[in-house]
Amino acid sequence: MATSSVALPLTRPLIGRRRTVGRRDRWWSSVVVTLNESERSARLLRLAVPGALAYSAVFPIVQVALIAESWDGGYAEAAWALAATVAYLPLHLGHVAHAVRGTRPPAGVWSLAAMAALILGVLPIVGSAWLPSCHALVVSALLVLRPPWSWLAAGSVVVVQAPLTWALGSVVPAAGSYYTVTAVWRASSVVVPVWLVRTILQLHAARRALADEAVVRERVRIDAEVRRTLGTALDAIAGRGRQAGAALALDPRDPAVEAELRNLVDGSRRALADARRLVRGYQQGSLRSEIDTAAGLLAAAGVRTRVVLPAGPLPDTVDVGARAALRAATAQVLRDETARACAIMVSLDDGQVRLDLRRDDVPSATREVVR
Repeated sequence: MATSSVALPLTRPLIGRRRTVGRRDRWWSSVVVTLNESERSARLLRLAVPGALAYSAVFPIVQVALIAESWDGGYAEAAWALAATVAYLPLHLGHVAHAVRGTRPPAGVWSLAAMAALILGVLPIVGSAWLPSCHALVVSALLVLRPPWSWLAAGSVVVVQAPLTWALGSVVPAAGSYYTVTAVWRASSVVVPVWLVRTILQLHAARRALADEAVVRERVRIDAEVRRTLGTALDAIAGRGRQAGAALALDPRDPAVEAELRNLVDGSRRALADARRLVRGYQQGSLRSEIDTAAGLLAAAGVRTRVVLPAGPLPDTVDVGARAALRAATAQVLRDETARACAIMVSLDDGQVRLDLRRDDVPSATREVVR
């Protein structure tokens, strides 16, 4: 198994220590850059749908100008082509918009049939110069229909290009093969980028969902920990306060009252110390939360992950260097497309916590990351 070993020292964090962005804190600087890149990519993704619509409208609009200047066309034919384009283009762009968002248009089959009627209906009037506009039918069929009907409909439109060329009497040399190839390359030039943009948007949505799930899981963990520690301590303080108040009302000079008040003060101080310790642990991050985050990322990437913990307690905090080493080892597994299973092994060794990130699906090979 491939193993990445990380030695995690049991460091004691400094109270009131502030972390600032600088050259010495490389990991924190990289996080700032990552956030900026994420915001920039989010702004670009907002332009995905308008960009896909503008790109999909290029060929239909340009084809009208080509008809006006082509051997098989003219200005009268271009006018008919313009009218048909104005009629079918909104339907086509609606198919593209739904495909980019990962949804299917309502009454998509009927809108596809209307597109076919508009495009094929003006063929006898415009002539063979209108045949390249059939690529929009191929694209919409692939985006609206489900396989195998989508491939059957798209293939049928491509196959009929040569017979239609012969029926319309095109004067273009080798018109049958020319218009057939034109339908294929124009359709592929549109549908492939649309599929790519849809995949990118789905990936972005999955990443945001994973981040939201991680935030919710961390909030639930923090709430449970606060209830388990501070909640119990505060309940005890409230109970002792009521007992001390009742004893003080009966006999203020009773020595038991002074002892009860001292116990109340000591309990309050311990609760305050526990609260400070919890806050300090949240600021620096616990080892268990780092392990859970790494396991969640690996599982979300499709890597089967198991976590093996020692019998003893884990440290409350872990230093910056150890966190950076763990994240680097996790990123190395995520970048490896062949990774299918791994194990996060935690063990105690001479006052240190040793963490091994092992690949379970490859022959043994060990690389030490941090000593």
